[in-house]
Amino acid sequence: MTIFKAVKKPTVKAAVTPGAEISALRPRYAPKTAPCLHSCTTGTDVRAWLVAIAQHKEYGRTPAQAFEFAWRTILERNPFPAICGRVCQHPCELNCNRKAKEGPVAINRLERFVGDYAIAQGWRAERKAGPSANASKIAIVGSGPAGLAAAYHLTLLGYAVTVLEAAPRPGGMMRYQIPRSTLPATVLDAEIANILQLGVELKTRCVVGRDIPLEQLQRDYRAVFFAMGFQKAAQLELRPGRDGEACLAGALAAEPPTIPNEEPTGIQPRVLNTVSIAIAQGRAVAEAIAAFLERRPARPDLRPPVIKADKLKLDYYKPAARCDSSAPELSEAEVVAEAARCMSCGMCMDCEVCWMYCTNNCFARLPKGQHFQIKLELCNGCQKCAEECPCRYIDMT
Repeated sequence: MTIFKAVKKPTVKAAVTPGAEISALRPRYAPKTAPCLHSCTTGTDVRAWLVAIAQHKEYGRTPAQAFEFAWRTILERNPFPAICGRVCQHPCELNCNRKAKEGPVAINRLERFVGDYAIAQGWRAERKAGPSANASKIAIVGSGPAGLAAAYHLTLLGYAVTVLEAAPRPGGMMRYQIPRSTLPATVLDAEIANILQLGVELKTRCVVGRDIPLEQLQRDYRAVFFAMGFQKAAQLELRPGRDGEACLAGALAAEPPTIPNEEPTGIQPRVLNTVSIAIAQGRAVAEAIAAFLERRPARPDLRPPVIKADKLKLDYYKPAARCDSSAPELSEAEVVAEAARCMSCGMCMDCEVCWMYCTNNCFARLPKGQHFQIKLELCNGCQKCAEECPCRYIDMT
């Protein structure tokens, strides 16, 4: 592995009698949560897509194939990588363990590159199958980041989704609060189009209470998500009704809504802090709606403990300066090099250190991505594998 210093296989002292134990403890794989993933507002598996880019050759992929893998990994949680690559405050970088060496991985710029690359290549999000004839219909009022994210995830789950937007064009605060100098219209339109092409129905210039009665929403849809963002809205509550139907409580505000028509010319800083939060909230609402309609508990988002830099073996990672190029766009080579600075905190990246330090040959190589098989029957509990694992993927129990 090029990111590690050259290490010769050492001689480790074993028990005097062959087969005798040094310890009753045995190694086990114990993934940890990387700080980038833990602090990512949308919950994207940053580590997974960075490693995929950095090790594209080892995985038998071209750079383009690695970029597509990275893009589709991001899309599992966030349908707006090119947008977030421009407006997200990237707490992932603030908490990146690599900052204990030369500086954090430039995750935000890499996400922007991957998102823009996908747009340039014309890649499209995919759903396993279209909605069935009896798929539950869901209405979403508002086409900002929360509403569109919810529409995206609900559509992937097989629901028939209609988005109702009062403004002339979709995007909400992304279109009408963030200037085009920060978020170009081509990027915004491309990522919204990627959601709509999945089969999401969009109705613009449609004001609930004026163009479509509230009673019609209650009659025609199993659930309604009011995602009106910065717009003034009454407190509307979705409750379970009879036979699992949705029930709306509350009333729309008496005054007509404020409908934006022009895109902004000046920046509103607080908007940048809310886009990724809104995306995460949209996904959470989508999961809550699906759980309600399917009459099941919401799926918990459980993760292993977070691993910090003080638990890693930082000396194993080669020095590598952060890419701080002032150029607006990174080259493919720069992207691969920057991704290679990821230390894969808490997850095996096949550095082979465990294999090198094991004198009993307990570690057998598996196909790329499956890492190693631990042969516990050969282990004497010397603990060297766990002690020397640079990313702390191995525990002794």
